[in-house]
Amino acid sequence: MKKNITILISLFIIIFVSCNNRIDTEKEKDAIIAVIENETNSHFAKDFEQQSKSFLQDESLIVLVSRKGGYGYAVGWNQISKSIKQNIEKNPNPIAEKFENTDYKIKVYDKSAWAVYAENVYNSEGEFIRKVINVRFLEKIDNEWKIVYLSDVNTTSYEIDTLK
Repeated sequence: MKKNITILISLFIIIFVSCNNRIDTEKEKDAIIAVIENETNSHFAKDFEQQSKSFLQDESLIVLVSRKGGYGYAVGWNQISKSIKQNIEKNPNPIAEKFENTDYKIKVYDKSAWAVYAENVYNSEGEFIRKVINVRFLEKIDNEWKIVYLSDVNTTSYEIDTLK
C-alpha cells in the first residue's frame, strides 16, 4: 500500500511540474511580435525612449545591418544607443515610409526565442520600395521579451536570391 501511495504521489508531482512548465506558444509569439512591432514603429517615429524599451540594455546586445552601400555592426547598449541618438539628431523627422512585417517564423523556448520575418517598406504613396529580411533573438527578462540580437538584410540591395 505504501508503495502504491508513493508511486501515486510521484505521478502527481510529475504531472503538476510538467503542466506548470508548458509554454503558451501563441501567447508568447504575440508578445514577441508586439516587441518587434514596437521597435520598428518607434524607429520610424524617431522615438528613442520607446525604441529603447525593446532592447536588452547591456553589453551583450548586437546589431548587424546590411545594405547595398555597406553594413553596420555594433555591440553593446552604450554603442548602439549612442548610434540611435546620433541618427535621430541628424534626422529628427519621423520616417514617412510605411512598413508591413509579414511571414513571421518564430521559435519560442522557455526564456529565449528567435524570429525571422520580412519587412516590406512602402513610400507615402503606397508604392513598394524595398524588402528587408529581419532576424531577432530575444530573451525573456523579468517576464518581458527583449531584443538581444537584431539583424536586417535589405534584399532589394542585391541582384538575385542565391538560395533559390
